[in-house]
Amino acid sequence: MTNDAHSPRTVFMGSPDFAVPFLEALVSGGFDVRGVVTQPDRPRGRGQEVSPVPVKRWALDHGISAVSPLSLRDPRGREFLDRWEPELIVVVAYGKILPVEILNFPARGCVNVHASLLPAYRGASPIVWAIRNGEHVTGLSLMCLDRGMDTGPVFAKLEIPVEARETTLSLTAKMMDQGPDFMLEGLRGYLSGRLVPVPQPPEGTLAPLLSKEDGRIPFSGPAVGVDSHVRAMNPWPGAFFSSSIGTVKVGEGRVLAPVANAVPGTVLSLSPEGVDVACGEGVFRILALQREGGRMIPVAEFISGRRFKPGEVLS
Repeated sequence: MTNDAHSPRTVFMGSPDFAVPFLEALVSGGFDVRGVVTQPDRPRGRGQEVSPVPVKRWALDHGISAVSPLSLRDPRGREFLDRWEPELIVVVAYGKILPVEILNFPARGCVNVHASLLPAYRGASPIVWAIRNGEHVTGLSLMCLDRGMDTGPVFAKLEIPVEARETTLSLTAKMMDQGPDFMLEGLRGYLSGRLVPVPQPPEGTLAPLLSKEDGRIPFSGPAVGVDSHVRAMNPWPGAFFSSSIGTVKVGEGRVLAPVANAVPGTVLSLSPEGVDVACGEGVFRILALQREGGRMIPVAEFISGRRFKPGEVLS
């Protein structure tokens, strides 16, 4: 597709690193990208210096106009519609619900790239919850936005396997790699009429926004679930537990044994090979930990310093 009469005037709405390769693909794929809408600039790093979100930074670096309205409910936050007159809006991890005034504006609609196989995992954190729930397959969906939460009709899906040791970080990277070409092909099919949006069933699973407390490790559950939890919470908010030496994050672990005759959370043993913890079902071996204010280190280094002891119950 080239920048001609057959390429609709397009506005891209997205914010984090995840969305950058999708914007890049639209531009390199010949879409007539008139401008970009992102979340407002945010403080970042140790110095909390205010800087643009990744999508805005990429757009400005490539000569594309970008706006960051504080609110889309305020008519002033929707002035980009009159400025750029989009016929198509493409949304990838923008981070805000679009009001009906935006949904109804473009003649070709608002198309969203959602990181799950809808209707599964509607909501803000689909990648995390797919791993946390032990899914073996997830993927991406192209859908037309409506007033619901990821409930609009779908016109393309891409299945992506969830590998045995998959983390949110690694699965996100796979979606960023495979997603842009899938999006381009899907958009071209949608615009040509070859791909027709199909309504979703009303029932679906949810993937709610995470809080820091969601990272707390559920030792009361099975060791397999603890393993999924640790991988799902990597990189944010991080899997953690409370102990006699404070809050400790877990970077990696393995399911060790099917049975543990101890109170869930009990430290069974510490060795250079790992910290073995009883779960509701089975034993989870912790392989890498991070004390508050420290860095993630292997267990062999952890046990040489101040540490909790066998018999302590982690929570």
